[in-house]
Amino acid sequence: MYYENKFGFYIKQYGIQITVGIICFIIAISGLFVYFKINNKAKAESTVASNAVENGVEANNETAVTEDDSFLPENLRNLKPGKKATVKVATAENQGNLILIVDGQRIKAKLAGVDYSKIMPDTYYKINQALEGKNVDITFDEAKVSNGYAMVFVYLDKDTLYNAKILEEGNAILDSTLSKKSSEYVDLAESQAYAKQTLAGVWGI
Repeated sequence: MYYENKFGFYIKQYGIQITVGIICFIIAISGLFVYFKINNKAKAESTVASNAVENGVEANNETAVTEDDSFLPENLRNLKPGKKATVKVATAENQGNLILIVDGQRIKAKLAGVDYSKIMPDTYYKINQALEGKNVDITFDEAKVSNGYAMVFVYLDKDTLYNAKILEEGNAILDSTLSKKSSEYVDLAESQAYAKQTLAGVWGI
């Protein structure tokens, strides 16, 4: 049989084989694409899960606890917000960190609601002078721990909240991350407002 050109001849002779070959090639490429896509997704999910475990967070738990309070003695872990426990302040270190003695255990703590990003030069010294060696009452908000520190509200006596005193004297500023639902929030906010009004400490600079 005569063909007008070679292309027509090859189509007639090998058309089916060429079509099958093209289909097989497309299927193979599609399979490889799907394989690598699934493999990359699995690797990504594995990495997320691994990072979550390293940080103490369950990957698929949206309400996972990110702060571990296991270093706190049992009586402090079980202390309800607003309830007080008596502890001894061993010392106040630089950066305003407190060392508390609770049942013979040393606990690192910070004054809850107090932001030391803007302070007076002698603030740490004042904290140490006011608290070192004293027995004080502490209480917690809902969040008891942040970055490995117990976040405490310190009462020098029944009615004197030391955290508020620090703000009232303008020695530091209010921590903007403190929940407004905290039972101590109003005292702290009013203390800072007074410091602003009287231009005390950092507000008079």
